[in-house]
Amino acid sequence: MKKNLKKYYQAWRLRKKGLKLREIGEIMGLSKERVRIMVNYINFYTKKRKKIV
Repeated sequence: MKKNLKKYYQAWRLRKKGLKLREIGEIMGLSKERVRIMVNYINFYTKKRKKIV
């Protein structure tokens, strides 16, 4: 489990609002590649949980 999931969820929520990875990176002070990894992690995590439940 990641240590700070709040940042991961923040990036995921901003992405769901329609912001681009570059824009999210500027808001959070991260690179767009790191933001992409964070968003993909949450997408995978939520899909995995839906299958289990």
